[in-house]
Amino acid sequence: MAVKPEQSLQDVKVRRGKRQRFERHGVEKRARISGEDALCRSLMPKPRFELPPHRYVLAPMVGGSELPFRMMTRQFGAQLCYTPMIYSGPFSTDADYRAAPENGFQTCPEDRPLVAHFCGNDPEVLLAAARHVADRVDAIDLNLGCPQRVAHAEHFGAYLLEKQDRGLVCSIVKRLSEALPLPVFCKIRLLDELEETLELVKQLEASGASLIAVHARYRGTPTHRRDGPAHLDQVRAIKKVVSVPILSNGNIKSWEDVVANLELTQADGVMSAEGMLDDPCIFAGSGEVDSKKALRKVEKKLRQVQKLLERQASGASLNAEELQKVATRKQLRKERKSLSSSGEVEEGVQLRVPTDGLEKARVYLDYVSRFQPPPLSTIIFHCRRMAKAELTEFQLLEDFKSSKSFQEMCELLSKAEAFKRAPGSFRASKEKEQRDRELRAQQAYEVECRRKYEQRMARKAARLGLPLEEVMRASAVPGGVLHFNGEPSWLTEKEETSTGTEHVRS
Repeated sequence: MAVKPEQSLQDVKVRRGKRQRFERHGVEKRARISGEDALCRSLMPKPRFELPPHRYVLAPMVGGSELPFRMMTRQFGAQLCYTPMIYSGPFSTDADYRAAPENGFQTCPEDRPLVAHFCGNDPEVLLAAARHVADRVDAIDLNLGCPQRVAHAEHFGAYLLEKQDRGLVCSIVKRLSEALPLPVFCKIRLLDELEETLELVKQLEASGASLIAVHARYRGTPTHRRDGPAHLDQVRAIKKVVSVPILSNGNIKSWEDVVANLELTQADGVMSAEGMLDDPCIFAGSGEVDSKKALRKVEKKLRQVQKLLERQASGASLNAEELQKVATRKQLRKERKSLSSSGEVEEGVQLRVPTDGLEKARVYLDYVSRFQPPPLSTIIFHCRRMAKAELTEFQLLEDFKSSKSFQEMCELLSKAEAFKRAPGSFRASKEKEQRDRELRAQQAYEVECRRKYEQRMARKAARLGLPLEEVMRASAVPGGVLHFNGEPSWLTEKEETSTGTEHVRS
């Protein structure tokens, strides 16, 4: 039977309508797929924890971010500070180890907000270690960036970023984030390919990381740990694929670098290590050192102390942390007096920021005097980094680095300050200049000896099919002893030639 023209036209309209709805559905489906990340982010639950301020951050540094230095950087604008690296194994089980400040954890009530920076590769051990400090810090950080040989030997830090360890790393972050009453952070380095790094940060976020700090350099190897300037462009790419805050770490030497870093990376904050060692006042340009704000903070702490004293007077018992806060009353009053001057602080008046290295060293030493002092080597390290220009100008740097006591070190600082106060009083010594040059040459020679020794051991390990840590174990060598698992010695392998001169054996 023939189909009527009007029926054929109706069928065409129906078919066309179906096709149009199908095509529209396809476009909508593709749009949903392409916008999946944005949709997922908008539907993500709010974070479990409110994070501390993290725009300007002092990085974790072994022998560098100890309590007195942290307190100094806070005075000049650091909003958040990390402890030095803490070994989770002994920290989790040994009370004596935990009590020793040189093992990474020393704090005070004013040292907040604070992040405890742990290394390790066992979820339960890391959890046990973190629980010992959870009531005195604001976050726990997992070290996934240390490139040193000890990290390779003990399998932590950047050496946990291999693909085969990804399940372990994610299980650590998940375990900590679910079991601890505070946020868990991660500090990483870049992987060999950007796509690998992007995959890593998304996995860390999915496992429960609340913040990720990115040292924008590649992981390196046990014998090659730096690779030039940081690759900040990759931080910007990382920021785009996760919703948790990202800290950018690298290429910071001045306040101008801080501003440029944040603009380039679009990160939530900037973290500095080397730059802060040379100038702990880098973040002073942020305006965080406004004296009126500082005064309000001190007065708030004094009010809290007063309430504790009133509770104590009424017969209530105070816990250890509250008693520690009460003990700071005298120091807080001194700070209030210093900030108040004549009792009136104008809005916008800035706390005085030291302008030269000697003055910065003195500020640091003032903080050292308030707490249990770190090892002498740490104090010398900080002061000579801050005051390097002045100590070099007055031919005191090498003597300063070789100081055998705190008193000797302070006398050399005073000598430099006297020269600075009396221009023209310093007379350069050609003999001293020559001795210093010879000493620097010897130090450079020994560093080069050690570098070549390490390279040779790496070749030997590859040839024998052994782990590098087995070949690099502490051993006696001609010319001295190398200590590879303790305080590093720069004594290195030397060989006498027939003429009696030394050369490096490679």
